[in-house]
Amino acid sequence: MTMRTRRARESWRGELAILHVDFLDIVLRAKRMGYLASFLQGAFAEKCPNGWTCRREEHVLSDNFEKLLGYSPRADVCLENEDASRRLWIEFEISRADPVANHTKFATAHLFKHFDTSDTFVSMVSSHVARGPRNLASNTIHLLRHVGISAFQTVLLPTVEPDQIKRLHHSSLETLRSSKLDIPRELNRVFQIVEPMIEDDGHRIHFASELFDVIRNLHRWNSEVAQPDGAELWKRRTVTYFVFDPVSKLFAPSKYCGYAIPVRSSAIGTASASGLMNMQTYCALDESDRRFDGNRARAHLTTNLGMNLKTVEQAPEIGLAFNAWILKQASTIVVHPTGAKFLLPPTWYR
Repeated sequence: MTMRTRRARESWRGELAILHVDFLDIVLRAKRMGYLASFLQGAFAEKCPNGWTCRREEHVLSDNFEKLLGYSPRADVCLENEDASRRLWIEFEISRADPVANHTKFATAHLFKHFDTSDTFVSMVSSHVARGPRNLASNTIHLLRHVGISAFQTVLLPTVEPDQIKRLHHSSLETLRSSKLDIPRELNRVFQIVEPMIEDDGHRIHFASELFDVIRNLHRWNSEVAQPDGAELWKRRTVTYFVFDPVSKLFAPSKYCGYAIPVRSSAIGTASASGLMNMQTYCALDESDRRFDGNRARAHLTTNLGMNLKTVEQAPEIGLAFNAWILKQASTIVVHPTGAKFLLPPTWYR
């Protein structure tokens, strides 16, 4: 064997080794990424509502801007209606990786190409994402709104526990196709949170889209009703259904917790910028608009956000916490004669 032949063979072996490493890296990366997002992209396209189109891996910026930035803001799917008057940029946040990254990419893309009023960013976050990163992402949604982007965060597959999400994430596409995941329900949730439930007389009210918004509403009710102005507006109301926060052990009427007021470009620190319900709006709507309905709010919290309904008999420890809390609310709350019922965040959120 000549020296030239030996060197050529060694070079060939070296290149083959590099190709082998690259192939293994691709395989390992695919395993790490999983197939659930790809399956959801296809399923959303297949179940896309009439009058809408669905595109996968839709880029927000041009190739030139992406090369300049060195990163690529894009959506897992982009739903666009037939007259191009609405676009929903949807991201699936499945694993425990930092979900704020995609929020930030969209926010910074807005610096170079402003989102139109027809554009809405929607982050769908699975139960596999821990409460801290999930809440950080939820709060980042409000920052996106502050810079002028219509943005929402909601739950992805709310009835699927974290361990099952992990299994699905690493399942084959064939397994996912036979998993009987309710894709129409996922699509319905997107449209239910982005479309206002009430939009007239200066009000633009949506269902609360994320569990942390529900809990923040709970804390806001407790804060406002403790103030003279809030107590005067609320007066004394009969309530059956209460949202319960296992962390603070506080409760609040579920109807108050089930709605939000998302707006763009409000001053940070105001109620509207925070996207929360407020006592003045609640009381005005409660007295004047039948669409502002407690049964609809409760159905949304259980069906779309995965909250659990419990009675005192089913959860006596929550009943004890409620008894301690209600003693301080004697001037504001009358419990319905049928007894209090509680809406709890799903176990994976606590």
